[in-house]
Amino acid sequence: MRKQTLILVDLDGTLFDTVAVNAASYRAALEEVGATVTDEYYAKYCNGGYYKTFLRPLLGGDPDPALVERVHDRKKALYSACLGAARKNEALFALLAAMRPAAHLAVVTTGSRRNAAEILDYFGCRDWFELVLTSEDVTRNKPDPEGYLTAMARFGADAAHTMIFEDSAPGLAAARATGAAVFAVDRF
Repeated sequence: MRKQTLILVDLDGTLFDTVAVNAASYRAALEEVGATVTDEYYAKYCNGGYYKTFLRPLLGGDPDPALVERVHDRKKALYSACLGAARKNEALFALLAAMRPAAHLAVVTTGSRRNAAEILDYFGCRDWFELVLTSEDVTRNKPDPEGYLTAMARFGADAAHTMIFEDSAPGLAAARATGAAVFAVDRF
């Protein structure tokens, strides 16, 4: 059977609840440079956003770009040690399992390639997805639709044959800008 439908899913907050994982790994990285973030602040102001944007206020408002990169690199290195706090979206995975035979599945995330691979491997589902597109694969991150449009182009899919699952405000804005059917995930 030829697959005509494309299903694109966000990773953090959609496939997995990773707020605690990301908050803990960013907190540890920030504390190394004399800053910090609480779980509550991370969940409200950082989750789903792009690190170059949300790290700035946590590092004093106008930090050296090298410092932002250093904190982000340390966060990526610390991420795997915090994966025990992640939760899999069992309901969404059940839906994807039912749709897999007739659809292409891909992940589109603002996260790093390294951390995306780590969590997909941790939960044993990397082979579910034909494409994992990360912030390293685009020039403009969510809320810009570039990531979703790039994935659609790679599969030759138009908006009428694409479904997107997202959770964050920037991700939902990006998804809606594609014209595809968008499904908001707001709890597991």
